[in-house]
Amino acid sequence: MYQWTKSYLHNRRARVLVDGHCGQKVLLRQGVPQGGVLSPTLFILFINYLVPELPSRVHAALYADDLVLWCTEEHATTATYRMQLAHEKVAAWADNWCVTINRDKTTATLFTLSAKVQPGRLTLCDTPLKFEDQQTYLGVTYDKRMTWKHHIMNAEAKARRKLNIMRKLAGSQWGANEKILKTVYQGTLRPHLEYGSSSWMTAAKTHLQTLEKVQNQALRIITGAMKTTPIDKMQQVTGIPPLSKRRECKAMVQDIKYQCIPDLRMNARMKQLSSGRLKRSSYATETRALKREHQAKMPELVHPSHFSLEEPPWKNNLENVSIQTTVPHLTTKDEQSDVQKKALTLAMLDERYPQEAWMRVFTDGSATDAVKRGGAGVYIQHPSGEWQAEAIPTGLHCTNYRAEVEALIHAANTISSKVNPDTQVVFLTDALSVLQAVNNNKLPQLTTTLHNIKCLKTVLQWVPSHCGIEGNEQADKMAKLGAEDEQEETPVSATEMKTTIKSLLKTPPTHDSYHQLSRPEQVVIFRLRTGHNRMQQHLHKKLRAVPSPMCPCGDAEQDAAHILQDCRNLQPLRREIWTRPVPLHEKLHGPVEALHKTTSFITRAGLQV
Repeated sequence: MYQWTKSYLHNRRARVLVDGHCGQKVLLRQGVPQGGVLSPTLFILFINYLVPELPSRVHAALYADDLVLWCTEEHATTATYRMQLAHEKVAAWADNWCVTINRDKTTATLFTLSAKVQPGRLTLCDTPLKFEDQQTYLGVTYDKRMTWKHHIMNAEAKARRKLNIMRKLAGSQWGANEKILKTVYQGTLRPHLEYGSSSWMTAAKTHLQTLEKVQNQALRIITGAMKTTPIDKMQQVTGIPPLSKRRECKAMVQDIKYQCIPDLRMNARMKQLSSGRLKRSSYATETRALKREHQAKMPELVHPSHFSLEEPPWKNNLENVSIQTTVPHLTTKDEQSDVQKKALTLAMLDERYPQEAWMRVFTDGSATDAVKRGGAGVYIQHPSGEWQAEAIPTGLHCTNYRAEVEALIHAANTISSKVNPDTQVVFLTDALSVLQAVNNNKLPQLTTTLHNIKCLKTVLQWVPSHCGIEGNEQADKMAKLGAEDEQEETPVSATEMKTTIKSLLKTPPTHDSYHQLSRPEQVVIFRLRTGHNRMQQHLHKKLRAVPSPMCPCGDAEQDAAHILQDCRNLQPLRREIWTRPVPLHEKLHGPVEALHKTTSFITRAGLQV
């Protein structure tokens, strides 16, 4: 590897190409090739040698060529002294390795709550450093009192500029529907409101509330709601949770990352008792409180993360294993009925893997609420006509993905001792993500187990789920039986823990016909549902914009229920659109056809909702 890297860098030349004319070649005596695929990795290996040379109690963070140094001490003079020693080490290292430091971009900040403490003098390469009240590193702004006010103000300003994009995309009577507007919000606006939230989640509630207000304005644009509409109603119909809930989720996920890396400094810090201040909290304190709140629903044991490869990435243990992730003529979208899916799959099985010549192994995995009480199911059809079924519990805390993997591992171990060199084996599973992970060498345990099967041919074949294929249905039945069996507390991976945390704070999905409507129809239905609309009752009681809440018919106050069910002025139109009595709930929450009729009624009645 050393000789190969040396050959890659040695005697390398570059030249400039402008308007089809090439300049003279110049020998590169230092640095890495500009634009090379290996250049970032080589530079990281090069600059990493700087960190061990720093004095004690001075910490460093490196991101490519951005270096941050900090030192925490009780007295500012001690911290200044240690930082000066670190600067001298950095300057000496840069001089030895022919690296130029950008002194104009190098500044310092003294973080303290005391107004009396003044910063000392720091120099770098004999140049005095400028002290600033705030620093920005990787997009996060740190002010000297760590209030996070400036960062949140910048995030709010960026997000509000993106709100104008959403306003240009839709109005109450025209434009993009809720799905498109939601995608725009989640992709372009919300990242500004959440970036680095694990750092500044301890900011004052007044600062955090400014970000919530931006999201609330976005929700009003998405739903076309009036300003008086309750926020929880907008969150419910869009499936967008409050930013505070998402910050909690991200903080807990970040804690799991620390927990899975034993050698990380934050791992030990998260276990220490924090000396909190009366009016100031910390990330560790907030995260511990969240873990206590959800302790009963979270796994107790987590596997530590390993970053070393057990085998070289170029070694292929699946030379004799074929992975098939498609069925001929079967589309990936739900464009075909279950009968068509079953027919196409059975035709493929009979053609590729005839039962008299292949051992068919159906596997499936299942978990309650997708994150707990997992079960694996295995159903084996032997060429002789015999069959075998097994149900295996996979753990008290288990995801669907892990249950699917455990099912394949158990099935491979089960048949490994029963096959002979002339046997052909096909594993049939509906877990497409698992097959893709095996193909990308991300499941070494499963790969090794498959490699140990000594047979003529081994195939992993994807099949569609829940379309009536006997073997798949039997495996699904066994998986559910395994989930109901007695479960043990087993360690989970960081990925599974992340899935569990997200499930705790995730908004349950809704199958609302509202999402299938056009933009004008969505606005009408949402305003009718919430009661926050331009009808007389709301305009009078909430906004004081009209003198009376009464309907022009004079029988009752004008609201959604009166207009849709009772108003005598609209009785002929109502009978024309609904030929039979229809309850109010069906008109506002029924299938898409019922919602179309409601919006048509409002439009033809000439009502402004």
